[in-house]
Amino acid sequence: MNGSLAEREKHGGTMDLIDIKSMTPQQIERFCAGELGQRPGRGLRTAALLFKERIVSFEEMTGLNRGLREQLRARCSISQIRVDQTEQSDDGTAKLLYRLGDGNAIEGVLIPGPHRLTLCLSTQVGCASGCRFCLTGGSGLIRNLTASEIVNQLFAAEGHAGGRAITNLVLMGTGEPLSNYDAVRAFVETATDGNGLGFSPKRVTISTCGLAPQIERLADDGVSASLAVSLNATTDEVRDRIMPVNRVYPLERLLQAIRYYCESSGKTVTIEYVLFGGVNDDPADARRLVELLDGLPCMVNLLLFNPFPGSDLLRPGEERLRVFRDMLVSAGIIAVVRKSRGRDISAACGQLRATAAAAPPKTS
Repeated sequence: MNGSLAEREKHGGTMDLIDIKSMTPQQIERFCAGELGQRPGRGLRTAALLFKERIVSFEEMTGLNRGLREQLRARCSISQIRVDQTEQSDDGTAKLLYRLGDGNAIEGVLIPGPHRLTLCLSTQVGCASGCRFCLTGGSGLIRNLTASEIVNQLFAAEGHAGGRAITNLVLMGTGEPLSNYDAVRAFVETATDGNGLGFSPKRVTISTCGLAPQIERLADDGVSASLAVSLNATTDEVRDRIMPVNRVYPLERLLQAIRYYCESSGKTVTIEYVLFGGVNDDPADARRLVELLDGLPCMVNLLLFNPFPGSDLLRPGEERLRVFRDMLVSAGIIAVVRKSRGRDISAACGQLRATAAAAPPKTS
């Protein structure tokens, strides 16, 4: 937040408005009670109107008394973002390009299923991770998103969901979530709070390329979300080539962090493994993967690489995938093949943003 009332008066009474959506419901409660002098529960009611009822102006929060509405209007703002461009796949997948208040663009994907509608959320403008199979990394990191900008992706996407409720949230769009830890943690708290977005923690997933210390911090902080880790290789030599983060946190260190997370939190973890033709998809890789995951409470999501223009990585054949999966299953590992979605549109990570006819991103 941007300081107390006393601090405002000390500096002449001029400070920026607080973006209220960047506060969690519990922070809004403390703000209303401590800063605004309101009775207990008024802040949680404000949060429910904001996050659950999707009210976009304080004037429309008629469930609050006029004095509180005036205080909130004087001290806070309610931010929004818009969907600037969409692409619709034949399989129902929708790619969304969001336009932020500073002109920058980020992406999201709506993925329909028989009993669910999943929204992939971005956490940064650009990305510093540099994974070879992701277009986002080619542009580098521009800035982190605020918690409110992550929340607002959900609100903006709802208008493009065809009337269906979004049931699952996955933080795996533009950016590396654990590089923006504080905003992601605040978003998860809001997403899983009964006075916030009201999602079950099992329906909110953080997907990371493998920042080992932050994975351990998730466990220490008790962050109420599921965890997915993009492994994608079974040797440091290969993972170094396709995922530069491995040079900082190699496989042994990463797996140490994952085991710590599972042991400390009591949760399982999802291992994401994208197969690239001739790189990480042969039986020897499958055998090594079994050894790496021995004793780890996990499931494995197997995906075939979704090529994009300019990439030198190849998509393996379906038979290669079947053999790989069968070897994992024979070793007692739960392995699920995830079908590629949106292959007829710009569905590769970063592709829509990279090809959009949009204003150049800003750095400020």
